[in-house]
Parts: sequence; C-alpha cells; structure tokens
Amino acid sequence: MKTTPTYKCLIIDDEQFARELIADYLKSFPEFEVVGKYKNTLLAKEVLASEDVVDVIFLDIQMPEETGIEFLKKHSVQPKIVFTTAYAEYAVESYHFDVADYLLKPITEDRFGQMIQKLKKQLDTEDKAKAFELLEIIPNDAIKIKTGASTVKIYFNELLHLQAEGEYIKYITKDKSYLVLGSLKKIAEELPSLFIQVHRSHIVALSEIKERKNYTLFLHDQSQIPIGKTYRSKVLERLKEINF
Repeated sequence: MKTTPTYKCLIIDDEQFARELIADYLKSFPEFEVVGKYKNTLLAKEVLASEDVVDVIFLDIQMPEETGIEFLKKHSVQPKIVFTTAYAEYAVESYHFDVADYLLKPITEDRFGQMIQKLKKQLDTEDKAKAFELLEIIPNDAIKIKTGASTVKIYFNELLHLQAEGEYIKYITKDKSYLVLGSLKKIAEELPSLFIQVHRSHIVALSEIKERKNYTLFLHDQSQIPIGKTYRSKVLERLKEINF
C-alpha cells in the first residue's frame, strides 16, 4: 500500500551531488516529498513566497550568492530547517536559529535516518498541537477546543474522563475523544467539582463512577481507572461526601 506524502521538502545546495544524494535518501521515507531542488536560496524564494506549504528545508550553509545563515537572518522562515554543510564550525551559530538538525557532510545513510526520526517526532508533535487547541473553560458549562478552522464545545455532561498522554490530554466523551496539548494538573484546577483528579494521569466525572473495588474505579463506559496513592485520601473523602 502506497503511503501518501505528508511533508513537502525543499533541498537548497550549490552542489548537485549533494542535492541528489538527499533526494535519493528521502525516497526511503515516503511520507516526505521533494517539491524542489535548488542551487541557491534566490531560486527557492519564489516557491517559499507562494501559497504552497513547505514543511522542511534541507539547507546548505556555505553557498556563493547567499549563505544559508544569511538567508535565515534576512527572512522569517516557517518550515523546519535541517542544515547540511561540510564545515563543523558553523554548528554553534546554526543553533541560534532553532534548526531541527545539523548534518555534517559527507552525510551517511545511517545519520540521515537518525535525523528523519528526530524530525518526524518534531513534526508529529506540532501536527497534534495544531489539530486541537484548548480555547477556554466555560464555568459550569463546557470546554471549548479548536480543531483546524472549527471550534468544538465539549459539554461537561458529555465528558466522561480525561487522561494524560505525554504532553497531551485526551478528553474522552460519550461519542469520541480529542487529543489536546496541555497539562492535566492545570486543567484539574479549572474544572468544576463535577470532576475529580484520582491519579496523576486521570481525571474522572463523578457521575460516571459505577463502582469502586479497593483502589480501582469502574466507570460506566467500562474503563478501569486506578486511584493513585497520593490521591487516595482526597478521593475517598469526596466519594463519602456524595454517598458513594
């Protein structure tokens, strides 16, 4: 099954061999698509100024007309930058530009593969962050999140539980779930008393608790949520208050 290209790449290097080598290496990663190969930054500017989205630029540093560093100093560039150069002394200066990686020529296939894995993690994290963004918590009503150009309102009576997943929070509702960049601890401080944090990775709606066995909560959606040691006294006290 063919993988549809996800990320569009430009290769800017004054050496044709270097341009072709990078393009050849990228063939092993079908989620990356080469949309242009240029011998200098001047030729690439037209593409960058167009409406076509470029996600990654493989940028040589030492080039005759304009160096890669000069190019970045003059222009605000959105794509991820991977510097490619034969000169190790540029490494320190390059990191002032928050580049994704720095490849020292000659670029080996193994080193290129390591860079791709690092790049994919960065791009994937950014994609998830763009997919859902927490806008606001409306007291006693709902949570508003942004997904693309749309806004979704998750009403509290539809929210079953929340689960931390790394830097993200999964909001689980009766119909679907949403992965949103954020801190579970901060959300717990803003949610109404309809919810309680029972574990460092879990917040549950009190109305969704069906049963408790020792230090495990069984929810109506069949989920089993552990009660963390540091939360036990608070959780048990809260359950007692609601006669559970």
